[in-house]
Amino acid sequence: MNVQVIQVPYDSGNSSLRMGRGVEHFVDYGLSQILQADGHQVSVESIESQTKFRAEIQTQFELYRSLAERVAVARQENMFPLILSGNCGATLGVIGGTNKKRLGLIWLDAHGDFNTPETTTSGFLDGMGLAIVAGLCWKPLALSILNFSPIVGENILHIGGRDFDSQERKLFEQAGVLVIDETAIRQTNIRDALEQAIRHLSFKTEEAHLHIDLDVLDSKENPSNEYAPEGGLSVEQVLEAIDLIKEKLKLTSASIAAYDPECDPEQKTLNAGFKLMRSILKIY
Repeated sequence: MNVQVIQVPYDSGNSSLRMGRGVEHFVDYGLSQILQADGHQVSVESIESQTKFRAEIQTQFELYRSLAERVAVARQENMFPLILSGNCGATLGVIGGTNKKRLGLIWLDAHGDFNTPETTTSGFLDGMGLAIVAGLCWKPLALSILNFSPIVGENILHIGGRDFDSQERKLFEQAGVLVIDETAIRQTNIRDALEQAIRHLSFKTEEAHLHIDLDVLDSKENPSNEYAPEGGLSVEQVLEAIDLIKEKLKLTSASIAAYDPECDPEQKTLNAGFKLMRSILKIY
């Protein structure tokens, strides 16, 4: 497979800090060589802000506009866009670059990321990332992204959440987003919990983007960032989820986000990330 790795090494508008530094960590520790050993042809590029003064909202949307353009080019060249980003909101750029009206989105994350400016208590833009995707907020800025249009809630599947803010559940229900949280998965198994939902999504969409915030993983076994709550899915469970998604859906892009190397001194999550990326790109 021809793979275009696109780095967005920013966290809240700051370059190469905290979770932004994790993006470069994957590349510095041999991502290209690992994927090439699996038989892929790999190109790597990085997106940088062109403004001198960095402000979270302004800078993040600037990056997402640039990302949309690069994803569009990668697709035109028949390359699989693999995005490494400090923040989850980079998915907005992928959606614009994909330019598909019937795009499905599978979002693995410990958090809901479904706040709006009216419901957030942290003010963290990335805590609104999925809500922006669904068209709930920041609409003019989202529409400034090349070919972006919101994804309807029924074409979004949120998996593995375990830390939702007070109004997120209500907003998910109102928007029609299907949420399969960690509790639901633990009550059965990953395949039984997800199979019906993913099959349903396959009937409604032409292709799908997979987004993985690494804090969906068990925070004791695979620490990803300072925001990761207790609990989480095992690497094996997420790998099984990826296999199931690829069985049922045409997966045409993926993003990995929210990895802070300072929280992972033993590099367990680094290696887990490599496993997940290899599984996403594996050709059966």
